[in-house]
Amino acid sequence: MARLNFSIALPSIIEDLQYSKFALGLIGGAFSISYAIGQFVNGQLVDSLGAKRIAVFGLILSGIMSMLFGYADLLLLFVIVWSINGYAQSTGWPSVVKIISNWFRSNIGTVGGIFGSCFLVGNLMAWPLLGYIAANFGWRAAFLSPPLLLFLMALLLYLFVDEKPEGEEDIYLREKGISGVKAGFKQILLSKKIVSISLAYTLLQFVRSGFTLWAPSYLFEIYSLSVDVAGCIAAVIPLGGIFGSAISGWLSDKAERFGRLPIIFVLIISLSLVLLTFYNAASYSLQLGIALLFLAGLTLYGPHTLMATVIPIEHKEDHGAASVAGFIDGMGYIGSTFADPFIGWIVDSQGWNGAVTFWLASSFSSAFLIGMLIWTGLKRR
Repeated sequence: MARLNFSIALPSIIEDLQYSKFALGLIGGAFSISYAIGQFVNGQLVDSLGAKRIAVFGLILSGIMSMLFGYADLLLLFVIVWSINGYAQSTGWPSVVKIISNWFRSNIGTVGGIFGSCFLVGNLMAWPLLGYIAANFGWRAAFLSPPLLLFLMALLLYLFVDEKPEGEEDIYLREKGISGVKAGFKQILLSKKIVSISLAYTLLQFVRSGFTLWAPSYLFEIYSLSVDVAGCIAAVIPLGGIFGSAISGWLSDKAERFGRLPIIFVLIISLSLVLLTFYNAASYSLQLGIALLFLAGLTLYGPHTLMATVIPIEHKEDHGAASVAGFIDGMGYIGSTFADPFIGWIVDSQGWNGAVTFWLASSFSSAFLIGMLIWTGLKRR
């Protein structure tokens, strides 16, 4: 609600303030780099200081930044406020992955797949609701209303969530302080598997970032839809992602003896085929475009959830679940920092097919990296 409001407000901001897509992509890029840095830092801090207090702080700070964005006009102020919001948002993922890893010990593919769809459920609700708010009350209202929910959630989280079952020790607790953070980074950087998965995740994030930021604008322009209708239709992407996350997590448990990487590889190849079809056929009809967006969400968020949720939980005893989750997601958002303004520039100069071509190349490259990891594992065996 305090993140996708920027995505849903883009068409209205363009009309109201006459900023280019490249300029607005810079705002998205500022969010992404701040989010990436925050993931690296907060992943380590959660393993040192605890998850709940950091998540509560992030919710409150994000709510304040969303309110400030709703009153801003200048591009520089937009960039500053939204970059701070990026850091605030980055407290969430490592915190909640840490809590889930403390509470569950088995079937982590299924658990991670279901839990990992949480932000997709958020997308599914946020796009239609924010689209309605923006269409009926103006784009600024889409930034001024969500903070109330964030403040309420901060209170509920503080009062009712336990970080781990009573009486249980934390499986992985990092040494506090700067030295502990440095040691954690070094340990993760020496893991070729985690680094390779992080790079593949970064390439996949190019696609996810593009759909998340630009899907409403694409529907608004290609099919001449209103903002609220575009927001409702864009919700089919996270809807497909919810199914993809749950199914891929369950499949990865059933095929656990083969490892989770083959499931990730097959899903990314499937995403590439969907994008290829999207390039050639999406503009023919709205119905076909909706179906392809659903399939894109299914094949995109399945591997995304496995890499960002299940893999970190698997490595909780070696590196700490929060630290691995923060590192992988942080790497992904470094990619988004590049991708958001770059995709805006591509659309300005090459049109939407140019953006789809970029996503297709990113998807194939991600599949190649995962394929190399699988091949290396087979050779060792």
